[in-house]
Amino acid sequence: MGGIRRYKKKILTPGHPYDKDRIERELPLVGEYGLRNKKELWKARTLLSKARQQARALLALTPEIREQRATELLSRLTRFGMLPQGGDLDSVLALNVKTVLNRRLQTVVFRKGLASSPYQARQFITHRHIALNSAVVTAPGMLVKIDEEEHIAYAPSSPLVKQDHPSRPQAPPTQVEEPPKKKEIPKGRGKPKPEVKPKVEVKPKVEVKPKPEVKPKVEVKPKVEVKPKPEVKPKVEVKPKPEVKPKPEVKPKPEVKPKTAPEAAPKEKPLVKKPAEKIPIAPKDDISSIKGIGAKTAMLLKENGFNTVDKIAKATVEDLSKVPGIGPATAEAMNKEAKNLLAKSKEEAK
Repeated sequence: MGGIRRYKKKILTPGHPYDKDRIERELPLVGEYGLRNKKELWKARTLLSKARQQARALLALTPEIREQRATELLSRLTRFGMLPQGGDLDSVLALNVKTVLNRRLQTVVFRKGLASSPYQARQFITHRHIALNSAVVTAPGMLVKIDEEEHIAYAPSSPLVKQDHPSRPQAPPTQVEEPPKKKEIPKGRGKPKPEVKPKVEVKPKVEVKPKPEVKPKVEVKPKVEVKPKPEVKPKVEVKPKPEVKPKPEVKPKPEVKPKTAPEAAPKEKPLVKKPAEKIPIAPKDDISSIKGIGAKTAMLLKENGFNTVDKIAKATVEDLSKVPGIGPATAEAMNKEAKNLLAKSKEEAK
């Protein structure tokens, strides 16, 4: 039993997978070169980083040792078309990811005009339509050398070799013909029996006699017996009765009184002045005769000792306002009214 094989990472993945700036830089490259996923982009970046790492290491050596080891790196990059002829180590450090992506087989097929888009180029390669030196190639990410670029073409066994194939770029439009419809074969043993059309019997024509015209029946109405009209007796004229005039009313004759001696005229009595009626004055004890005092207020005043008009007139405003429900203004008005009522009663007594 052999030792355990420890697989190492061959691709340098980003340290921060959710870096927004890096994602925004990578997405246009994926669309431009028709990459399947970010892994293909990271492969190209890893290849470039290793080449640049070798160039930095060579620059740190002495010039004699550097010349011997640098030729191998520079010639390899020149063969793949990443560096021009006569390039140095400084030009290796100036390379970017696009120089590696431009040398992929997918990109070369698209730029040679064998496909109308990078995505179609990838489809042609994976579907075995592209060949290199007449050998079918199925790896879209293969790096193409400059010498091999001329020998990339459609595979000999591919239908795309025909120039009028509709999938080729700039191919003339073709009319699609509908395939002929196949007859349905019934399931079962033996060959299908031919369809036997039923015979149609031809019946002889029958002469149709015209129907005789049928006259419509006339309904005979029964005779109606006419009854004789009854005799009408002549009307007897009734004479109107003569109007009876009412008798005129006889007015009674006026009685004639006997004449008598003239009576003496009655003597006129001397006019005597009647004494003026005295207006009844409310008694002093009746508090309700004061203006503004009702039954409820009178009851409150009597409970507090103000049971006569004289007491209310002699009382002060402060004494009256002590009664519950009576304010200073009301007490003052009650006091004035009580005094006026007493003054009137004195004048009338005179």
